[in-house]
Amino acid sequence: MYVEREASVGEPTSQERRQTEQNDKRILGNVVQCDGARATISAYADDADGAVTGLWTVGKMISINLGSTRTVGLVYAIGKSDRAWSNEGQNAIEVSIELIGEVRDGAEPGARPVFDRGITTYPHIGAVAHRIRTRDLQAVYDLAGRHSITIGTLAQDETIAANIAIDDTLARHFAIVGTTGVGKSTAVSLLLRKSIAARPDLRILILDPHNEFAASLPEYCVRVDSKTLDLPFWMFTLEEFAEVLF
Repeated sequence: MYVEREASVGEPTSQERRQTEQNDKRILGNVVQCDGARATISAYADDADGAVTGLWTVGKMISINLGSTRTVGLVYAIGKSDRAWSNEGQNAIEVSIELIGEVRDGAEPGARPVFDRGITTYPHIGAVAHRIRTRDLQAVYDLAGRHSITIGTLAQDETIAANIAIDDTLARHFAIVGTTGVGKSTAVSLLLRKSIAARPDLRILILDPHNEFAASLPEYCVRVDSKTLDLPFWMFTLEEFAEVLF
């Protein structure tokens, strides 16, 4: 597991604790470098207990406690500076994160946390990095009441639904990318099906050279190929039109 120090005996670890000083295994490390857009966290890897194994992995979000705000960071790299590993005791590691925004508690007691993109207060050297709270993670992905569709659950916390603002998404250019075999076609099929269910008025044109999507959307699609495609005569050039006539 990845911890900065040993847990105090007695009180169980809670991801929702609100105390600013938390002497438990929710504490993961400390900030040792920050350049405004990114930061580096110093921590330890320890295989003695698997309770929080995997928290330091690429793609996970963590939070940095700054008192009134909590800076949210996305892990994009992890490693050991000396490139050596010891099976005995702890191993010092360095975690590189991208700073993506801040979470602050609502003004009213019991109000939900609010997430804002951008950083107003940057982490200082020694600032404590934590496992991100469930409520904070929900705030990061909150769509503020916009028309949304659910396309799955978050990989970091499967109790949180993964939603997208469908109207905003369809109004913009976007791409689904990934290496071979990761599920791009499945993701596109799911997104198309959910979009049609949410917006029955949609008219979608798919250029499908590999014929992947007709089978996944049989009740919606009209398949057009080289044998069934009819072009109006006014789309022909003069030479093509003459060839048809003569």
